[in-house]
Amino acid sequence: MKPVIIGVAGSLRNARWGAGSQEIVKELLQCSTESELKQYLIDQGDLHLEEFIKSNDSRGIDLAEIAKSISKSTGKRGLSNTEIALAAALWAAAKSGCEIQHISLNEYFPNSGIVRRAAELKEILKSADGLLVSTPVYLGDRSSLVQDLVNFIRTDAELHADLQHKVYAGIAVGAKRNGGQETALMYQLLDMLNIGLLGVGSNGDTVAQYGGTGYAGDVGTMAKDEYGLWLSMGTGLRIAQVANLMKLGKTACLQGKVRVMFWVLQDRQQKALNFVRELTHKFSDRIEAQIFDLTDEYMSRCLGCDICPTKIGLDSEYRCFVQNHRDALNKLHQNFLDQDAIIPVAYSSDHLPEMTSNYQRFIERTRYLRRANYTIADLVTAPLVLEEIGTLENMHVRMVSAFLRHIPILTEPMVGYLQDEKLVNSTQISDKFERFIERAKLATIGRLVNIVNSGKIPEYQYNPCGYIISAEKSQQDLDLLGRNHAANHRFNRALQDANLRIYSA
Repeated sequence: MKPVIIGVAGSLRNARWGAGSQEIVKELLQCSTESELKQYLIDQGDLHLEEFIKSNDSRGIDLAEIAKSISKSTGKRGLSNTEIALAAALWAAAKSGCEIQHISLNEYFPNSGIVRRAAELKEILKSADGLLVSTPVYLGDRSSLVQDLVNFIRTDAELHADLQHKVYAGIAVGAKRNGGQETALMYQLLDMLNIGLLGVGSNGDTVAQYGGTGYAGDVGTMAKDEYGLWLSMGTGLRIAQVANLMKLGKTACLQGKVRVMFWVLQDRQQKALNFVRELTHKFSDRIEAQIFDLTDEYMSRCLGCDICPTKIGLDSEYRCFVQNHRDALNKLHQNFLDQDAIIPVAYSSDHLPEMTSNYQRFIERTRYLRRANYTIADLVTAPLVLEEIGTLENMHVRMVSAFLRHIPILTEPMVGYLQDEKLVNSTQISDKFERFIERAKLATIGRLVNIVNSGKIPEYQYNPCGYIISAEKSQQDLDLLGRNHAANHRFNRALQDANLRIYSA
């Protein structure tokens, strides 16, 4: 069966609801090409809600009712800006082989605060393999409708449990190009991760952003934002891909343990390192752990090269311009390959003289892994932070933000709270780590089964957007050497791994 992606429209101006939600799906499926899609979105965005409001006495009428009046008077049911971006993403998900659905939150969450048809909404959400949530931006955050959705999931234990291991991606539309879209996406992503969904951004071709970010200052203008539509479609492609992997993860079994790589990037007197050792020992029957303490390693700063990596090559080749033999990444590069999951680790404390950290240097330097066509893509990733109560570094937020750019499959952050150097939520951390292992296992099986079934590996080609010299160099390498050798080597390595580790359920 196809993965089911449900587009959730969180705009207060939603123009489609009920039967209109079914109509938009039918209309999108009739668009065969990207050009047809864009023309459809332009036509649908030509319903000027503001003009209707100005020319009619709309006092005391909510926007959903106004949209109904427009539909009745014009015979046309258009799309709000947020719905336009969502429609582009849904179309891309459908083109990737998913079944798509559309719902409008204002149909279920009226101003009264009493949820309409709660059982219906619950069943719709349970039927999804992925939730694609689109919101307008309000002061750098989501709409109240999307907040109502988050609260609805949080307060329903059955629904909350059902959504575990399913995939979330977000789209945000603002009135300015930098109008808070990314902060809205990050806040929403963190909520969805903590609920238990897996989180993804946009795909590599769309420069691996935090999701879809649209710019639409006036009603109906989102269809003119080519860049925003591109990012939205990339987000639809990404959620479709990961939803498919998670579905395939239930079709086979994994031989051996899940391979988990821990990067200890910030610590205080090796407290985080010792905690990781204890944690991995507790779960040693289920994971094969590699622990790298990078806090005291010599690590050069990123040089910000225009050409990065130094050449087109194999994943096994260390291709950062920093070639110092003492450099930690130079020494450890080979260990970063053939893993299933990554956990970046940090200890957070105000006792700065006792702290050792390479966190920011490490994040800078992983630029070469990202630009080498996303070397660590599709690995399940979650931060592990030990935080002394009262410390305000927000390390788990920074880690989620940084690692999302590598096209991982994110899952809930594990934040341990320390009071008088004692962990006060150790059971919660163990439970979260157990869920992490299960998600990593499903994603690993799905990734390997997909390689066997399709006979190919997902092609992630870094787009050096904004780097003219790098883009020209990449084109020269493409012309002279081609990327086929590197791509084939990546595929053959993954296929060999799949043949060794996957067997039928």
